[in-house]
Amino acid sequence: MKRRKFIGTSTAATMGLLTFQNAAAGDTIIPQNKIRKGNINHSVCYWCYDSIPLDTFLQNLNTLGIKAIDLVGPGDWPLLKKYNIHASMCWGAELGLTEGWNDTKNHPALIKNYTGMIPKVADAGYTNLICFSGNRNKMTDEQGLQNCVDGLEQVLSLAEKHGVVLHMELLNSKVDHKDHMCDHTTWGVELCRRLGTDHFKLLY
Repeated sequence: MKRRKFIGTSTAATMGLLTFQNAAAGDTIIPQNKIRKGNINHSVCYWCYDSIPLDTFLQNLNTLGIKAIDLVGPGDWPLLKKYNIHASMCWGAELGLTEGWNDTKNHPALIKNYTGMIPKVADAGYTNLICFSGNRNKMTDEQGLQNCVDGLEQVLSLAEKHGVVLHMELLNSKVDHKDHMCDHTTWGVELCRRLGTDHFKLLY
């Protein structure tokens, strides 16, 4: 890429970021180009901007042409539908980042939560639902893997029935999620292999 083209592209990207930040904060924005092809589908994660009222946030997503939002629970889905914003990654069944499927003591609560949430996700017209491994707590990778398999297998048939995909997020245990078990691709891919279903995937 030539320098002049690079500078032009970088400037446009920077202006786009500033426009989004201003829009998310509730400032009035004037789109420079109201004609959109609709062939690029963006989503944003609401928790990064949760100081902004969701209603205001969704209005500005519409203005910017952003079609989806991540990590919004069922209590807010009616508001998403009001603004025709898709929930690209649902949540609300997990126990948290540190208590997950790798610990069998969490299985009864998780199975109950996901059994209740999976049909809700499908009924709302959504597909993706997040889940977490939990922290190691001195557990071996192998034990954590097997525990996850034993627990997740009890809800995946329901997910398959309703067309819902569970996504386990990989988190960085060396930076801001100390001791998290699902912290590298090799472990996550092995879990996918053992579960053997298209209704379980990894989230990066």
